[in-house]
Amino acid sequence: MTQAAILIQSKFRSYHEQKKFQQSRRAAVLIQQYYRSYKEFGRLRLHRQGAATALVQHKLRSSLLAKRQDQAARKIMRFLRRCRHRVNELKRAKEHENLQKSPLTM
Repeated sequence: MTQAAILIQSKFRSYHEQKKFQQSRRAAVLIQQYYRSYKEFGRLRLHRQGAATALVQHKLRSSLLAKRQDQAARKIMRFLRRCRHRVNELKRAKEHENLQKSPLTM
């Protein structure tokens, strides 16, 4: 009974982590899509405007964009660190469980 409960918990946690990871991946893809379309829109706009005004506006946009990119990168890296940490914890828990299961000969 205990083994079945452990197995169910393990599968649920795995499913939950996978779902969170997929959600984060979709968020990253959306960020990339928005950035690429924004970048392309900026290129098209540069061709339409005069060079001087476009350069000033580009500098302002690039600083704001850099802030947003940094925020997105920090968020993604934080998520990846958490995932790595969880994987290590699961490995340690599994090793601990295996040590408890196997009788130690002294």
